[in-house]
Amino acid sequence: MAPVGAGKLLTVMGMAVLLLGGRELAAQEHSYAPADIEAGQGVYQANCLGCHGDKGDAVEGANLSTGRFRRGSTDEDLIRVIRTGIPNTLMPPHTTLSTGQIRTAVAFLRTLPTRAGVSLADEREVRVGNAARGRTLFEGRAQCSSCHGVNSGGALLSPDLGSIGAQRSPGALELSLLEPNAEVRAGDRFFEVSIAGGATVSGKLLNQDTHSVQLLNNEEKLVSYFKSELDSYGFIASPMPSYRDLLTADQVADLVAYMLTLRGENAQ
Repeated sequence: MAPVGAGKLLTVMGMAVLLLGGRELAAQEHSYAPADIEAGQGVYQANCLGCHGDKGDAVEGANLSTGRFRRGSTDEDLIRVIRTGIPNTLMPPHTTLSTGQIRTAVAFLRTLPTRAGVSLADEREVRVGNAARGRTLFEGRAQCSSCHGVNSGGALLSPDLGSIGAQRSPGALELSLLEPNAEVRAGDRFFEVSIAGGATVSGKLLNQDTHSVQLLNNEEKLVSYFKSELDSYGFIASPMPSYRDLLTADQVADLVAYMLTLRGENAQ
């Protein structure tokens, strides 16, 4: 075999980089000590678990369990986002954490893709239809856009679907249309409180602790209650309707096809 010159070697190496998938490259670029990952898990549980959930997938549009991040890819990018927060969102700055603590949290975040389980819905084989027809349905007869935004708009109580195609499998998308309460992510669950005296208030649970509950109510207003003031409180069914009897199988397949095209801010 003839020797490879330096220029050709660089070309071959460049081609290899292009051929490697992003996740494989990420695995090679990031290596963390077990002690750092364990420490980062503690930082995550103390500061992030309430919103992002134990698997990192509780916030629609910010699914940390995929290993793909919309506002950066390097550790330094992630450290900056955690420290400064994201303006005009529910992501607050974490200025009380040291750089070392945030760095260990990033080490833990890098392990989430290997911790995330595959649901039964993900393994289902489903039919994927026509995306153009699906978009027409989404914006028209199915009335999805009356609640869900695509990178903007929509109701605050409903998850934005701008990157849903990068987060959900075809099987999970079909299941969400046919049986919306079968698999509801932690950050999307609805909550109801019964106030002493008979009135009830429902909405999206933002946070709760030993003494209080905070909701984004159905009027899209932030409300807070002391648990001692409540007769009862707990999760309730999703208000999203099932399309099993509202759409044909072909129409459901078309909606799935359209949602699979929604993979980020540049999705059409």
